[in-house]
Amino acid sequence: MTSNLRQKSCSALLLCLFSILIFSPAVILAQTHSDTTYTISFQVNMTKPILEGILNPDSGAVFVVVDDLAVMRLVPGPGQVYSIIIDEGLDSAATYHYKFRINDTILENVSRSVMAKPGITYVNVWWNDESLNSNTFLMDMGFMVQQGKFHPSADSLYLVGSMNNWLGSSPLQRVDTINYSYEITYTNLIPGTIHQYKFRINRDSAGFELQGKSNRMIRIMGGAQMDLHYFDNYNPTMQPMTFQCNMGYYIHAMHFNPLSDFIDVSGNFNQWGHGGMLFDADHDSIYSLETLIDTSFFLLPLEFKFRINGDSLNAELQGKPQRTYIFHDTTGIHPNLFNGWYDDKDPGVLTPPWVTDVSIQGTYINHQVLWGMYTYQNVNGIPEDSTTFKWYRSNDSLMIDMAPIDSALKIAYTVDTLDIGKWLVFEVTPRAAYGDSAVGKPVRVVTPSKIGGVGIEEMERIPVRVYPNPASDLITIESTRELTRLEVLNLMGQVTAAQLLPRSQKTTLNVTMLTPGIYLLKVYGVDSGFGMVKFLKR
Repeated sequence: MTSNLRQKSCSALLLCLFSILIFSPAVILAQTHSDTTYTISFQVNMTKPILEGILNPDSGAVFVVVDDLAVMRLVPGPGQVYSIIIDEGLDSAATYHYKFRINDTILENVSRSVMAKPGITYVNVWWNDESLNSNTFLMDMGFMVQQGKFHPSADSLYLVGSMNNWLGSSPLQRVDTINYSYEITYTNLIPGTIHQYKFRINRDSAGFELQGKSNRMIRIMGGAQMDLHYFDNYNPTMQPMTFQCNMGYYIHAMHFNPLSDFIDVSGNFNQWGHGGMLFDADHDSIYSLETLIDTSFFLLPLEFKFRINGDSLNAELQGKPQRTYIFHDTTGIHPNLFNGWYDDKDPGVLTPPWVTDVSIQGTYINHQVLWGMYTYQNVNGIPEDSTTFKWYRSNDSLMIDMAPIDSALKIAYTVDTLDIGKWLVFEVTPRAAYGDSAVGKPVRVVTPSKIGGVGIEEMERIPVRVYPNPASDLITIESTRELTRLEVLNLMGQVTAAQLLPRSQKTTLNVTMLTPGIYLLKVYGVDSGFGMVKFLKR
């Protein structure tokens, strides 16, 4: 490599290529390159050094050092992955030695090399080869051996997929001496990415499993992950079951982000744990999973629910019975298939409106104005009209011993002296502009503390605003109070970003690394008060 080796100057093109590689690995890596140019795409996952404090993602830099001659700075991207594409100065079939470096001093301990080939050569590794996750693909070949389709002494088994550029893995290793289980483990797969793959006997294309069927798919979760398979999905003691869930409305309402969220199914057939992830292979918002279920379930119905991000507390149909399905023998009859809308939110069925994110904003002391806050939802797209409000005075925080407040029928309420020492309850009943199912169920929320007099039991909500909203890169946060800390939470209540502030009433926050969707910004004041506002990341 000579001095004409240089970094691409067009950052827009580089970032575009990087995004394609991260979010569509199966499509890009399966392509055949007919040109004779030589390109190397370097990607290194820096999660571990960031967690260990070796690399500060806000001020530090990551470089690749090639043959001690060329040093190029990598571009940070989603998932703490840094990348660069080199497409000049590479010689055919030349082997280049390289290492990654943090700032100007910290060099990797491992030795690396890559050969330039026609088209794109992909380097996708972890810093120092120290990953935070491992993915083991385990294949049971016992039934193939019984049928004479696999001979352990003569045949080999391979994994072919986007995790190895569709070129095929090294042979899977047999992990026992009695059964016929084979496995291979990857430690450099980036959490959050989705890979497609199939297994193959020997290196002949005729040895591929699932001929004429879709590829297998997996989302890398992080940590130690193991997936058990049967070649060609053949196991005479089990029957196939297909789950299909339409996420169209949840995507439209921005309650589900296809780029960052996932959906799985949890039921009695997998002990209500993580039983398999559904994927949108056709990009039509219908997520699907074909899995194998023990035939003993012919004796009783399947019970299950779908979940977003594997969280049982936020599974669909909260407070409602489980879904059921009569599992049956598919020989000569219809296959086992369940098809439905997540949380039964089907726009084709007239459904009452509902509200989410119900809260009370304001200062919980005498003579202050409180505001009821909520988000109106209607799966049929019918606009809101004539929603009703009601305020209650309660003797407890459980809303058991409470009474309506006369004439308090507006979204705003001015705290009265009679409220001191009590809890206040806000109730909202959503109403749609038209339709037979125009009225939804009322939802109530109680103040987090008793109402106090001036200076007594104050729990002040700090006024805060965010702009621009929606935002794509930087947001500005302003308040009338000095702030000491801010947090960005997703709709699951998980903190995705946090920042300490130097007692300032105005600050900015870079939200470039957030995936598109709705977030809550929570700020804390110098006197333990707090404020919260919603914003949209484009």
